[in-house]
Amino acid sequence: MKAVIMAGGDGKRLRPLSCTMPKPMVPLLNKPVLGYCMELIKKHGFDEAILTLRYLPNVIRRYIGDGSAFGIKAECAVEDKPMGTAGGVKNALRQADDSVLIMSGDAMCDFDLTDAMREHRRSGAAATILLKKVKVPMEYGVVLKDKDGFISRFIEKPSAAEVFSDLVNTGIYIIEPSVLDMIPEGAEYDFSKDLFPRMLRTGMKIFGYEAEGYWSDIGDLTQYALTQADMLSGKCIFKTAARRTREGVYIEDGAKISERAVLAAPCYVGSDAEIGAKAYFGANSVACTGARIDERCSVKRSILLPNVRLREGAELRGAILCENVQVGRDSVIYEGAVMGAGSDIGARSIVGEGVKLWPYKRLEAEGEYRENIIWRGDCAACAEEKPEEGYADRELSAEKAARIGAAFASTAKLPTEFAIATDGAQQCVMLKYAVMAGMASQGVDVWDAGVCSRSALSHAIRGYAFDGGIFIVHQEGERHMVSMELMDGFGLGITNETRRKFVNGFREGDRQSVTRSRLGIIQRLNGVSRAYEASLRSKIGHGAVNEDNEACVLIAHDRPLFDAVANVLIRAGIDVRFSEDAEDAKLPALMTRLKAGLCIGRGESGIWAIANDRRLNEDEVQAVLMIAAARSGQRAEVVAADMPQELCTLISTEGVELIKAPRVGHGMEHTAMERGLWQDELYEAEAAAIRLCALKREGKLDEIMALLPEIAKEHGEVKCSWREIGRVLRSLVESGRDEDMELIEGVRIASDDGWVLVRPNKGLKGCSIRAESFREEYAKELCDIYSDKIKAILANANDKA
Repeated sequence: MKAVIMAGGDGKRLRPLSCTMPKPMVPLLNKPVLGYCMELIKKHGFDEAILTLRYLPNVIRRYIGDGSAFGIKAECAVEDKPMGTAGGVKNALRQADDSVLIMSGDAMCDFDLTDAMREHRRSGAAATILLKKVKVPMEYGVVLKDKDGFISRFIEKPSAAEVFSDLVNTGIYIIEPSVLDMIPEGAEYDFSKDLFPRMLRTGMKIFGYEAEGYWSDIGDLTQYALTQADMLSGKCIFKTAARRTREGVYIEDGAKISERAVLAAPCYVGSDAEIGAKAYFGANSVACTGARIDERCSVKRSILLPNVRLREGAELRGAILCENVQVGRDSVIYEGAVMGAGSDIGARSIVGEGVKLWPYKRLEAEGEYRENIIWRGDCAACAEEKPEEGYADRELSAEKAARIGAAFASTAKLPTEFAIATDGAQQCVMLKYAVMAGMASQGVDVWDAGVCSRSALSHAIRGYAFDGGIFIVHQEGERHMVSMELMDGFGLGITNETRRKFVNGFREGDRQSVTRSRLGIIQRLNGVSRAYEASLRSKIGHGAVNEDNEACVLIAHDRPLFDAVANVLIRAGIDVRFSEDAEDAKLPALMTRLKAGLCIGRGESGIWAIANDRRLNEDEVQAVLMIAAARSGQRAEVVAADMPQELCTLISTEGVELIKAPRVGHGMEHTAMERGLWQDELYEAEAAAIRLCALKREGKLDEIMALLPEIAKEHGEVKCSWREIGRVLRSLVESGRDEDMELIEGVRIASDDGWVLVRPNKGLKGCSIRAESFREEYAKELCDIYSDKIKAILANANDKA
């Protein structure tokens, strides 16, 4: 017997799920809908199948092959133009000499096709339509039958007033050769709209077979999820590769589930899927082949297609994740959200209810997303392209690392020498060899500095006059996350211009043609860490400890920083301790117990310190180091554009000219290097820590700290569309006075008793407001004033629109 499966649907209402696969290939419990169709017709004695294809036909061809995997002879017919349901069948079948079964390849059912075929032949009808009773028939074609079971009328998607029947057309038909002859060749023709009404008009008999069993037309994303819940709850008979370990829990061979994971019935775990310790996998959840759910994840009523990855602590609540989606740690995706294939959701992000993300988008970490994102331009928070960052067990593969090395090498003119080093993590070392191969392939000589700190490599690049380098580091607390810092000949992060060249070269695959004689040479560079340590030792003497200053330094939370400075301080006669877990609030008490006169830790933009029961933030530490440098003869220094004005004024009283530069894009470092004002301790955490210890030892730290003013700070934020941020900043500039304003990194506006900085916030989701003053109440007042100004600007713009 022969069957025709209509498999050309593009599934528009299933997007973005169907953006990368035709509708019949969407998986139900880790198997395409089409697979269940093939198994059903085989079960009922059909030995030949013809599939009508149109949308992404090769995806189906690869899956079906010649049909032998299903025990059926299969062939495919591709439509080169829309032909309708009946026209597509005519195009595929041409002619028939017996009854033919026609069914949709995008519906799930377990009907008794054998009985349907028997009833068709008994009725003597030219065609039979398999019907199903449903509770809400308005979304389907309703059918009316006469007392003998023959169809008398069709009502396509009736209104509530037209629901004269609860029997709907399932899209499964049995037709005789004479019916096939009625379908015009090469024309668009539909069964429900054209063929069946024509048959009724000409008096031909159409039998309505009321099928028993399960049927679901997977027309939209809600029905897609509901169908799988129905299958898990036993409403449908289907063939599965999974074993049922207990009531309602299906697990395929090869799945790895931690003994400390919790699974709630009913649920489905595909082959090679992994569920980590302390993870929760809830009822009506599905994890397809290769899905990985890390520790502490929580999955409820969600569907994970093949090779989805949830990082530690991620939560899903009724979401659908298409193939190869990656969700960063501690992110949350809410009900009805669908993440398109290959998407990357940054760590600690929130994706709101019903949000659709089209394929291959990368969202910034810590973002909040409430609207659909189809194009990159729909969302400013679509992350900028950073091929040198990612997970070593996923997108940042060895192959990609080699391309990164080649692309970075292509930004330089030969002959060129680069240095490379890692922090020693296994994944970083693995990627290093791939990067070196890529650079050498472009004629660049590579010096392998092994394992060292970022500052040590930077020091070596300057010391050996290399043309650039790459430092590869893993992210603490984020398993497998790796980033590569691309450095210029000063050992600093590359400029925006060089970065554009690198990204374009990586994206376009531009490569230099290098002869065998000009392939780069890879050599070992030893002693980098020792050389940097010697440089640090020169910043602190070996003299006796001042009796008024405790001879112990506590390094908090930062193991790499401790490793870098411990030897230097110990050789200088200073006891060094490390605390990894102590909360910030408990550090002063720990210092007292250890008799530590100084505590140091690393922040986002530098190091912070605690001394004399006072905590110095990064800006205050910077000010202390600059004042100390000024007293040693430094006459000009580069400060961050957003450094508090009170600190700038204090530094200026030491006779220092201040040059302001942005923090972003390594602006401060590049400005200092270009103007000959580079000082290690102002830009390297290790050198800063050593210099602070030296000042403490010499008794100078307390003296300088006594000069620091108490500064009141207030932070605010006004959310708005990223498209409106430019209008806000422009309006503030136009309404202000030039002498009271700086435009370096946002808009900084001075007042009599303080200043306020307005700039885009992280992810371009609004405007960040930072106000500072000597008086706490005035800082708050400044913040409120500019918050109201921004809201008024936005309201005025909306009124005009």
